[in-house]
Amino acid sequence: MRMVLLVLALVMTAWSRMAGEGRVNKPSKDPGPTAAEDKRLVPLFSAVLQYRSQAQRDAVAPPEGREGEYIGSGDGTATGDRLRGTLRWSLWAGNCVYPLVRKGQGIPDGLHLCTMNPVGFIETPDGARIRFDGRGYGLRSPERYRTSLTLVFGTEDVRYSWLTKVLGVMEGEFDEKAGRAAWDVYVPAPDVQAGQHVRPGNASPPGDD
Repeated sequence: MRMVLLVLALVMTAWSRMAGEGRVNKPSKDPGPTAAEDKRLVPLFSAVLQYRSQAQRDAVAPPEGREGEYIGSGDGTATGDRLRGTLRWSLWAGNCVYPLVRKGQGIPDGLHLCTMNPVGFIETPDGARIRFDGRGYGLRSPERYRTSLTLVFGTEDVRYSWLTKVLGVMEGEFDEKAGRAAWDVYVPAPDVQAGQHVRPGNASPPGDD
């Protein structure tokens, strides 16, 4: 019994020290519900974004007002019942190691946190052009590269004007070897948004009644 109590005391001491160190870069054992599990959110679209160029001339937006250094630009495809189309995007990021990865430089093991500021456009099959601007973080580990963003939207197309009144939430991953990102984007459920009602997935956007 004395041995059991001694081991338990050592474990509790080690745990308390770990809890006091590096809380920002250590993910929680119980992170809570993901966006996909939150019933107040519904899918808007899923997207695959491919890195194409690191040249500043290919940026889809000017650098003024962006957070971090310019990382690069690319294209992609968004699919969803409520929003789909082709993407053009650019990324600014802070403390990002991806440029080093592209140069073949070694990256220290452990967790690495960076800020992300992607901006871009979605062109829909019905001719709309929707802007998006995101703020969030990327968390890189030796096993995976997870990303999370809050997105705002803008458009002059009245059919999609409802997007300008909501915030999007993105959770995804980045494959740095392939230069490819996968996004799952969610918005508040229609019954959570004031004055809106639940609609089938292929129905017209809220506000078109």
